[in-house]
Order: sequence, then structure tokens, then C-alpha cells
Amino acid sequence: MAKGSHPDAAIADSDRSFAEACVDAKLSLFARGGDLEEAHLLAYHPPVQRNPYQQMLYASAYEHSFACFPLVDHGEAAPPPVNAPLGVHYHWVHRVFADCASSREAARAVRGFFETVDRHQQADIKILWTVHNLISHSAAFLDEEINLRAGLGARADFIHIMNPATVELCGRYYELNAAKTFMVPHPSYFSVYGDYISAEQARFDLGIAPEDKTVLLFGSLGPHKGTRQFLEELDGLESKIDNRLRVLIAGRSGNPAYMEDIYRLVADKPRVSLIEHHIDDQAVQRLFRAADAVLCPYDVGLNSGVAATAATFGRPCVVPDILVPAMSGANAGVIGFNPADRDSLATATSRALEARANPATETSLYQWAERHRPTAISRQFFEALRERW
Repeated sequence: MAKGSHPDAAIADSDRSFAEACVDAKLSLFARGGDLEEAHLLAYHPPVQRNPYQQMLYASAYEHSFACFPLVDHGEAAPPPVNAPLGVHYHWVHRVFADCASSREAARAVRGFFETVDRHQQADIKILWTVHNLISHSAAFLDEEINLRAGLGARADFIHIMNPATVELCGRYYELNAAKTFMVPHPSYFSVYGDYISAEQARFDLGIAPEDKTVLLFGSLGPHKGTRQFLEELDGLESKIDNRLRVLIAGRSGNPAYMEDIYRLVADKPRVSLIEHHIDDQAVQRLFRAADAVLCPYDVGLNSGVAATAATFGRPCVVPDILVPAMSGANAGVIGFNPADRDSLATATSRALEARANPATETSLYQWAERHRPTAISRQFFEALRERW
């Protein structure tokens, strides 16, 4: 991806060279009293601003003598001009295909990516990969993406997984070497989002009656989220759970053709509210506080920030079965369903609403969120990485 080609690139300093970033990173460790003999540099790519995950994961970096900094163009990485080991940490690798219009271009992008990674390893730069998904949510070049992930998995020195079943699940598409993996779960959003609005206030603000059974579908609107299928099945789902639902759907709009389908489906459903824009960090609390349960009606999922957000606000969440292990410890607050059996979604939704009525569920989820607060998960991450590097 070319430097500055994505809006998130704005978080990186375009006037600072990679060498300067390395020097500044080590100086920042010195300024914070870090052990310079133990200093490690970790450049992460691609840097993402709208999703706070990277900032959460790196929250405790300095405590472990790691200095982390964004890398917009991963091709710029080179041996640092300071005495410190360097690693490149890859996240959402499907962005390799951002500018591709054909399979041929996608295959060429994969080859270029591998050439860069190989060059880094020849220069003794460590390669770390966090596996966020089995395959990207809207994979346009499936074969090329499988090749990309298989090749990166083979090359990576360390592979960070957040779901204990990741190696097995990814095996449907590509192989991961279990010996390279280390498991550190997705953090909660404890202390990340504003959290001062009561459920009663949130419902009043959104025009939701106290007695309404309310479910939330949260996140960018696209086919991978299962929103369209959920709306098509809503009437049948309500009859199965013997309850009329108040539905909140909130997130950035998808492509126009997809959104036309969504508009058509909600047109005759007055109890469905569609909020189609980016949700500000201070507004997230209103949606989750207003909900009785959060639904992730995805066909597939490996990890979910939405489920972690739901737990942070003490709300039970319905997720695909394969995602349940990623939320280990959340107990009755995370309910799985089988995407191949749509009746199971109704059953899971009913169970989630029942769980919401039990005060112990909220308490259990708050405890999970506190245990998985970003600083705690970040410490686990750097401790595990330090053991291997």
C-alpha cells in the first residue's frame, strides 16, 4: 500500500523517515526510564485509527521496553540506525489488495508483499502477525488472499492468535504452524469508551420504551455482518421467540447496492432503527446501554470487537459458535448459534434476553471486562512476545 493512500495513514508522521522513527522510538524509551539494553522496536502495519485495537494492544509496551510506532508503507522498514532489535507487526493484511482491480493484480500484490517480507527477514527483522480473521470479511480475491495468509504464516517468526481454536479453524483455508503461535485474547474496552449514561437515559434518548426487548447489531454495514439476512428473517425470528423486538442497527454505510437492500428491508419495519454513520466513541455507550442483547449474526467469525464491547457494557451477546472460545470466561453472557441452522439464532436470541433478565449475567460480564482490560491484555501480549524474541 502506498504511503498516505489510506485515511488512517494520517496518524503517522509523513515528515519523519523510518530511520528517524526508530531513533525517536528508542529515545522515547530512554525518556520513560526504560532499560535500553532490553529495548525492542516494533513497527506496526497498517496503522488504523478508527479501530482502537492497536492502541489498546500496545498500551503497556514501555513497561516491557518495547517502543511501537506506525508504519504506513511496510516497504520502508530497514535495519534501524540504533542498537535495538526491530520487528514488523502485521495486522489486517487483506489491505494488500486495496488497489487491485483484477486477480492478476492481486497475485502481483501478493508476490510484492512476499518479496518485502523476505527482504526484511534477510536483514534480521522479525515478522509478527496477529490473525484477526480466517479470511477478510469481504474478500474480493479469495484464492490470492488464501495464498497471502498461507505465505505469511509460513514466513512469520511469531503468530499472535486471540481464539484458541485459530489453528484448527484456519486449517479450512491454509495452514498455521502451531509452534509459532501464542495465545493472548482480545481485550475488552474497559476505560476506552465513555461510560456514564444510564440504561434508562439511553433508552429515553433513542425513543425506546422501558418494556421493549431491544437488540443491537453494531459495526460497519456489509454482507459479512449478516444484517440483510437477519432483517429478512426478523418476522420468523420474532414468532419463534414469541416477542416483538426493538432493533437498533448502527454503523458506517456499506456499498450503495447493499444499502438499497437494507433500506428496502427496513422500510416496512417501524421497530427497526437504522443509524448509518460512524459512531463516535462517546456515543457507543448509548447504543449498548439501551440494548438488552447484542447480536452478531455473522456466517463466520474468529474474533469480535463487538462481542468484547458488549461484555464491557454488561450486555449478553449472540455470536457464531466458532467465536465462542474467543470469549472464554464470559460464561452465560456469550451465546453461540450455528450459522447453518438459522433456527438456532432464534434460540440463542431468546437465551440472551433471558440472560439479560438475570443480574448475575451483567456482573459476570463486568468481571470479564475488568480482567481483560487493555492494560492487562497488553502486558500478557508483551510478556509472551518477550519470551519468544
